[in-house]
Amino acid sequence: EAISFTGEIHTLTDYDNYIRKKFRGGKIKGKTEQGLIVKGLGKVMVNSVLSGPKTPMRAIFGTGTATFLRPLSMAVGAGIRGDGATLRASMAAMNAMRESIPEAWELFKHNLNGYWSGDIATVKSRFNQFTKGDEQWAMYTDWIENSGRATDGDKLAFHIANGTRALNDNKFLTYSTKIMGATDDAFGLILARATAKERAMREAMDLFNAGKVTEISPPMLMEAQERFYKQIMDGDGNIIDDAALYAKKEATLTNELQGFSAKLDAAFESSPWTKPFLLFARTGMNGLALTAKHTPLFNRLVKESRDIMKATPDNLGDLAIYGIKDAKDLANAKALRQGRIAIGSSLILLANMHYINGGLTGNGPADRQKRQTWIDAGWRPRSMKIGPVWVGYDSFEPFNLILSTIGDIGDHFDQMGPEWTEDQYRKLAIVLAQGLSSKSYLASMQQFVDLFAGKPGSMERIIASIANNTIPLSSLRNELGKVFNPYMKEINSGILQSFRNRNLYLEGVAAFELPTKFDTLTGNPIRNWDFPTRMFNMFSPFTINLDYSKGRKFLFDSGYDLRTTTYSYEGLDFSKNARVRSLFAKAIGDQNIEAQLNALADDPKMQASINRMIFDMNNGNRGRDPMKAYVHNAEIKRIFQLAKKRAFNKIRNHPEVRQLIKERDDRRIDNLKTLKSTGNYRRKNIENIQNLRNK
Repeated sequence: EAISFTGEIHTLTDYDNYIRKKFRGGKIKGKTEQGLIVKGLGKVMVNSVLSGPKTPMRAIFGTGTATFLRPLSMAVGAGIRGDGATLRASMAAMNAMRESIPEAWELFKHNLNGYWSGDIATVKSRFNQFTKGDEQWAMYTDWIENSGRATDGDKLAFHIANGTRALNDNKFLTYSTKIMGATDDAFGLILARATAKERAMREAMDLFNAGKVTEISPPMLMEAQERFYKQIMDGDGNIIDDAALYAKKEATLTNELQGFSAKLDAAFESSPWTKPFLLFARTGMNGLALTAKHTPLFNRLVKESRDIMKATPDNLGDLAIYGIKDAKDLANAKALRQGRIAIGSSLILLANMHYINGGLTGNGPADRQKRQTWIDAGWRPRSMKIGPVWVGYDSFEPFNLILSTIGDIGDHFDQMGPEWTEDQYRKLAIVLAQGLSSKSYLASMQQFVDLFAGKPGSMERIIASIANNTIPLSSLRNELGKVFNPYMKEINSGILQSFRNRNLYLEGVAAFELPTKFDTLTGNPIRNWDFPTRMFNMFSPFTINLDYSKGRKFLFDSGYDLRTTTYSYEGLDFSKNARVRSLFAKAIGDQNIEAQLNALADDPKMQASINRMIFDMNNGNRGRDPMKAYVHNAEIKRIFQLAKKRAFNKIRNHPEVRQLIKERDDRRIDNLKTLKSTGNYRRKNIENIQNLRNK
């Protein structure tokens, strides 16, 4: 039996070595392979990361958008090109999509039941491909149990691999992958129906133009659609037509990687320790490619777009890999490309106008501490204002990266001035790269960069993240924590605290709970949502929040630097003491700074000061320090300084605060003693500090 799997087994020793290498990793047929243990744990991690309720909802939302935008984009492009035949065919495809929704729903339920019961052996989705029926497993099990040649190490390796296999077979632990697999099947059917209807319409128009029929009737279209559908889908529900299959892979982000992205994925695959930093390379790269296809100029960076642009009906070149085999397919592809650019251009124009009106945000400042401080103060990254609420647009694929890029340019304009902004619009690729780490599929790459950059605390956070994700249902546990213990926490960079922060549902039984992070403007806990809102945010692919108060908006517009608000005071460093930061932020917020900022926002003098700051930036006068040169920031600074003074007096007798005071004073005394040894000191200074410490 073993020889049927590999032609290089000739002796029992070959047989033993083959199985050991398969379990533990090694060279098989001259190629280095990851062992079954590493592969199994990798699949456990993938299923764990995908276990959140939002994941399948976002997949449905994103795939649905990409699917239904396809014929719409084709219709827009055909209209621009003046191609009436393609316009009518794309409109027919749109109608077919609408008609096929009930059928797709039935297929979704049927396949989901099959995946859940195990009747369907292979589950494939954009994130993972998992085959349950591994014929070799019986061979491995037999060798362990019956050969008599397995060592204790072999048995341990087998049981670990068998345990990971059991986890990856568990219905509940892999529920998200099963839902996404059924989702991709359902949208594949919709695309197949749309392709069949589009071809039926083209055939009918050709017959009509040739005079072979006198009218295009619904029964005629229905008969042709069913005939073409049988050519697109086989009896098992698999797409066998190249054009429809390519459309499905594009919508579900499952195209095989090519060029640099394929080499990058191979590099991460060859080093198992790097894999957690790029779990979903294929999904992420395909998502970026789909976004680029909708972005003017950047669509030319995509080889497919360039090939279609240069192709002619007489010279199709290598377009068969895109499912383009004749002049009609090429007309569809050219119309689709033109329509996507038109839709993307319109979106960019509307997004720019929305940002100017204060209704769009990007990723925020490049400085992460400053960005986090903004978020703690209520600022909402990657959101757009729709009516009286802010809606997160992370799930609005393929346009989310375009929106965040426009927001990033605008956010940095406040710091850098118009010349920088104009330059960034000309070099949009650089700005797109700045927002890649916000892309959910590629977010872990930022941790990889932090690891080699030596960023403080990055190692602890990475270890905690990998450990947490290796335990099943990490995303679901995180979401449950937000439901039952919703408040954001103040944490340091330790591994244990980072792990606890991802499992907040357990904090109720902890001896000492992680300290709550408080809003410094109101004193309320951050993420102080009611239970219905928490449940909505647990399942919804996008978040909804009420608009900012006018005082909060005034603070964000002011350019005031909030970074040191809770991290230090009077020479005391709170950066390593989360509980003191929590106490200090609560005490500051109790001064009701938001009400004071609301009053400032209505003050004509303060409004004129902000307008003056904006005028200076528009005219390139960036030499003035916003924290010192404008009266509005001077007034904000006065409010915060008074609030911090009162807040510190309120918490100074807390044991942990007194310990920090003692450590600060001891450092000052040591410094003065050092000066004494050089003859440059005053005894009175030491006495004053000692008296201060004894108060």
